[in-house]
Amino acid sequence: MSRRAARKAAQANDDDIVREAFGVFDTDKDGLLQPNEIATVVRALGKNPTQKEADEMAKEAGGPVGVDVVAKFCKKKFPKPSDQDRGMRAAFEALDKDGNGTIMEAELRQILTTLGEALSMHELDLIMREIETDAMGNVYYDTFVDKLVE
Repeated sequence: MSRRAARKAAQANDDDIVREAFGVFDTDKDGLLQPNEIATVVRALGKNPTQKEADEMAKEAGGPVGVDVVAKFCKKKFPKPSDQDRGMRAAFEALDKDGNGTIMEAELRQILTTLGEALSMHELDLIMREIETDAMGNVYYDTFVDKLVE
């Protein structure tokens, strides 16, 4: 198979995957998604746009969009959660005063709700349900990062 044919086959497969994801989120089956749902589809396909990028996509869309517009957004380069793995681990290591691979749950909650793209308390609670703490209330940040990027 030539490179051009292989590229076309891969593109057709990508388009099918986008159509399938679009169909999952198009719950009323009218062929349209609301602008605020675009980032959800992009994230469902393994990419990780920031909230700012998600807001920009919604603004650019302007109104309800069809699968072709969503496919266009899906083709944009966004980091994958696994691409951010190393940076997250390095940030936690910098905060790990004792060098024991943990961070206090209270400190983690404070960081995640106030710095960068701050999480809401509801979002944080959803994440923290999945995370185990030790007897001292510490979170093993490698486990935490593993959960975030899986």
